[in-house]
Amino acid sequence: MQDLFQNYVSELNKLRDEFHNELTATAQELSKAMGLYARRSEEALASFMEKVSARGVELEAAAAARLDQFRGLPSNSSLPHVDNGPLVHTPTNADRVKIAAERAVADGLLVESEGDRRPQSGRPMTLVKSGPAA
Repeated sequence: MQDLFQNYVSELNKLRDEFHNELTATAQELSKAMGLYARRSEEALASFMEKVSARGVELEAAAAARLDQFRGLPSNSSLPHVDNGPLVHTPTNADRVKIAAERAVADGLLVESEGDRRPQSGRPMTLVKSGPAA
């Protein structure tokens, strides 16, 4: 009976050692696989970030072109550089409307000051003041 128990214990020890060796081998394979996965993930992320960056530059250039078109500039031109000389202010449509309104008010004041003091259309006239043109 003693031999039977010793054989049983030695078989259990062998099984434990084999299981431990298999578990160690599996852990090493898993570690290698995780390292490979991490490296591939980092490479994929770096590639994705490059593509995003390139696309961002493309979108920024497209947005700048659309903004130039909105400003009335050709889409392939850029704003003049400050070092290139003095900037010439081209009045926009809003500036023209403001100037026309200021002239109308000034003309109304001029007519009123010349002695033509007839009542106007019943609407009060407001003076529009504006700052210097930039």
